[in-house]
Amino acid sequence: MPSPRLSSKAFVAWLLSLPMHAAEPVDARTRAQPREADAPPAALVCLARWYPALTPVRLDSGWGFLLPDGRSFPFDDGQTKSFARRLEAPDLEDTLSIPYRKGPITPVTREDEDPGRIRFEPLFEATYGAAREQVDVIPIDFLGQRLKVNRKVAPAFERVSARLASLVAKDASLKPYLQGVGGTFVWRNIANTNRRSAHAYGVSIDLNVARSHYWEWQKPRNPVRWRNSIPQALVDAFEAEGFIWGGRWYHYDTMHFEYRPELLDAACAPVP
Repeated sequence: MPSPRLSSKAFVAWLLSLPMHAAEPVDARTRAQPREADAPPAALVCLARWYPALTPVRLDSGWGFLLPDGRSFPFDDGQTKSFARRLEAPDLEDTLSIPYRKGPITPVTREDEDPGRIRFEPLFEATYGAAREQVDVIPIDFLGQRLKVNRKVAPAFERVSARLASLVAKDASLKPYLQGVGGTFVWRNIANTNRRSAHAYGVSIDLNVARSHYWEWQKPRNPVRWRNSIPQALVDAFEAEGFIWGGRWYHYDTMHFEYRPELLDAACAPVP
């Protein structure tokens, strides 16, 4: 250690005289980035971009998130669940657990392959409204039909409407599927369940019921036999604007389109 009476210039000179091997070199990129264990899961970060109501936080049990009302939840509750249990009591990671696959329409034959049917209701409530009077719906023109949708997703619905109008102008055979739509905002639960329907939040739409198929209409229902008549062009138009399609489900609901952009964002896919 140099004498404390050294001048500042002399002290600097002493520092420079120290052997260069006194410390291991550190890569600047490594130094600038947090350790992986200190960073939230990439899927959680991705979800926070699509759902600003969600704030990633460190919990005693690991990474989780806060909602505006102060409630906190783990991203992964660590439980091994059946598909039925994930439907009834999911954590947020469960909602991403079944990959959503775009592309050519093909029959869904793998049991319980229902990407998007698992919903984490507290996040939907924080984002879109927890009670009927809290859901902010506005009217939009959807191919000449006046529909009520959530204000937050109205721009996506309007973009889809423009895409569909362009398609119908080129191919009139598509028009009947888009007439007499089954509904958008309706405050209700999913039939035969205690789970809230996506329609209750004003983020989904049912196309012409008469030209659609639904697994619960199938008789007998066991085993489920996938059916569909919705054209590929309509599915592609909705998916291009962040909507998933119930025809991609084993428990098919081909009239149903729902705004779930996180399921179409590869960055939100959980690490296997």
